[in-house]
Amino acid sequence: MKKKNDDKSEEEKLFGFYVGRELASNLNNLKQKDIFWLAPITVLVIAILPLPIGYYTLSRLVVCGCSIYFAYNFYNKKDVPRTWIFGFFVVLYNPIIPVYLYEKIIWVFVNIVTIIAFYLNKDKIK
Repeated sequence: MKKKNDDKSEEEKLFGFYVGRELASNLNNLKQKDIFWLAPITVLVIAILPLPIGYYTLSRLVVCGCSIYFAYNFYNKKDVPRTWIFGFFVVLYNPIIPVYLYEKIIWVFVNIVTIIAFYLNKDKIK
């Protein structure tokens, strides 16, 4: 009986070690610019939950700032379509003159599209 518990704890330790090692390896491979796509994706995934209005203001700040960074990089690369896409996100998520869509489900859809846009373009910024 004790042998099974020992085997199970060894498996859990091995799994925990493996997952921890993989996570640490991935974190070591991150570059400083990666915050500009990781931060908006993270706040937008969390924004799908029902939260107080203050969180959504914070998420607007993060997404707007990161969209400015992406738009500026694409502008410097003369990539006009991507500059317009992220420029649109700057306007949509700006915290100064907020855009209200009035329905949570619409915002969820817009957030998912924005998450996809950030993820697909993460390797195209300098």
